[in-house]
Amino acid sequence: MDVNTVGSSSVEKAAMYKVLSNMSKYTVHNGLHKTSSVLRGPSITTLNLNKQVLPKQPVPDIKQTAERYLRSLKPLLTDNEYKNTERIVNEFVSDTGAGPRLHAKLLERYENTDNWMKEWWLQVAYLGYRFPVIVHSSPGTVGPPVTFNRPDDVYAFAARLVAGVCDYNEMVKSEKMKQEMARNDPLDMQPYGMILGTHRQPNKVIDKLLHTDEAKHIIIISNNHFFKLCVVDKTGILSEDKLVAAIKDIVDRSCAQGKPIGILTGNDRDTWAKDHDLLLELGNNRNIIKDIETSLFILCLDKNIPKDAFMGKNNASVRAVQTMTGFNSRVNAGNRWHDKTVQYIVSADGYIGMEYEHCPCEGVPVAVLHDHVLKYIAARENSARNASPKDFPRPELLKFETNDAVNRAIDKAADAVDKLSNDIDMECFIFDKFGADEIKAIKLSPDSFIQIAMQVTFYNLLKKPPAHYESAALRRFINARTECIRSTSTESVEFAKMMLYDAECASKAQKKEMLIKAVNAHKELAGQAAVGQGVDRHLFGLKMIAQSEGMELPELYKDVGYTRSTYFNLTSSQVPYKSASFMCYGPVVPDGYGCCYNPRPKDILFACSSFKSCEKTNTRDFARVLQQTLCDMRDIGNE
Repeated sequence: MDVNTVGSSSVEKAAMYKVLSNMSKYTVHNGLHKTSSVLRGPSITTLNLNKQVLPKQPVPDIKQTAERYLRSLKPLLTDNEYKNTERIVNEFVSDTGAGPRLHAKLLERYENTDNWMKEWWLQVAYLGYRFPVIVHSSPGTVGPPVTFNRPDDVYAFAARLVAGVCDYNEMVKSEKMKQEMARNDPLDMQPYGMILGTHRQPNKVIDKLLHTDEAKHIIIISNNHFFKLCVVDKTGILSEDKLVAAIKDIVDRSCAQGKPIGILTGNDRDTWAKDHDLLLELGNNRNIIKDIETSLFILCLDKNIPKDAFMGKNNASVRAVQTMTGFNSRVNAGNRWHDKTVQYIVSADGYIGMEYEHCPCEGVPVAVLHDHVLKYIAARENSARNASPKDFPRPELLKFETNDAVNRAIDKAADAVDKLSNDIDMECFIFDKFGADEIKAIKLSPDSFIQIAMQVTFYNLLKKPPAHYESAALRRFINARTECIRSTSTESVEFAKMMLYDAECASKAQKKEMLIKAVNAHKELAGQAAVGQGVDRHLFGLKMIAQSEGMELPELYKDVGYTRSTYFNLTSSQVPYKSASFMCYGPVVPDGYGCCYNPRPKDILFACSSFKSCEKTNTRDFARVLQQTLCDMRDIGNE
């Protein structure tokens, strides 16, 4: 099962109503390059990474969607609510209802496009999303701690990181990457070409996605100063000693703290679009921003995190906040440019991480890049370095001009970023009691096992079932993104209730039987979603057709069944890394939890989140109960 993306649901929910009301104004912005072929379909990259023909994302049967939708609502609604919703759904899919007409139009779109959902989803879920990308949309990756004994170690590590990303870029550009498979099904490889060289440009109402396949330079941000460094010369990727010399030169030239221009990118998108226009009008700023847009990626050389930040929090939890926001405006929040798809982060106190802007792709290609870079660095860890060369390419300082209006905008952005950064509460940890191998040994799906553990945890803490979103990748289909696995089922709720209320009464055999039922019910739902037979994207497509046809929104979308089941108060995703790294993000609703996990053979890495401003949620309690629940479920499975 390739289940590997992150909280798209929140973005869709927050952005949809504003974007839908203006759909007639929108065109898709696929950046600097747009291509089309049988293998590839429309893409922001000219690369052809698919060696096998991929099928189109299907449109499920409407009555089947209705049945699965109703099944997903049973654990979330009262009997009276369910009866009313059942009536509304049956009317919607009846011969005289709106459903069949909308479905027929959606099938027409299926015939006339490479992917019926892609353009809509990119616009509504990402480019039209107006909340800040930090915490809400852009995930962070936290790598394993690093030991730096002296400044030169940091420069060497950063140089190898740059070389590692460039090495990965050359591998992708060679178009010789092996086609990944899900059993016998080839997976879409195009997302691998859509990470490096990509940038989200702020605009009113809807942003633009820009990309270049020809990037030869990177941007390095140090102490809020921006530098442009060409990383390729006539002989290829710059040698390590030249990269070290260039990075040391940047650090030497940025001893005094610069103005935190980058913090503007952490504000809500409408505000940032206005501030972006202000910047473009001043001096050479337009060319500087063009350099950022066309760069391969950004490297952020961060200041050390203050020691008091670790009081009451472990290293991984603090680093998660550093990854997503820069921690705060007094530390590294200005040392960012959140519009860039890939921002690598290194700090001398032993941190390596990455933030990625979510528009172009899901988590797995980013995880593959990250693992490649860490492996590249490790392979060169003990290599001797030459003396600093005198002929290294000196990085160009990109000096933004500001005025009073921009300075006021920076102050407002700092307040907004600090408020959000202070509100996000992370609990990240390595669960080392067992990993995927032991779950497989009791003949259960590791992903389903972990998902059920999260639901039991939520039920334990809030005494109600969650509207639980898990992302399933649709890479079996050309240009597809994700489907929602509605992880909550009648079986999972019955198991959660038993664990909470009847644990002493139920026999070992009863517990095991209910565990197996819950896990298998989830496994079935996940399997349906992964082959494009889920509920949410089909309902999303029908809703988009209604809007584009100028129809009144059908009652189904106003009903409590839809509103409650799409208010995802538990959002989760599996993002696998080979390294001891994990992805992290915030909840998608104010009173919800987020949980991203990396199940490895012997352990599981978790990143749990909630907002401090919500009295109903507590991340530390969630992490504590989750660990105990995993152990309890393992013991039941071993009976």
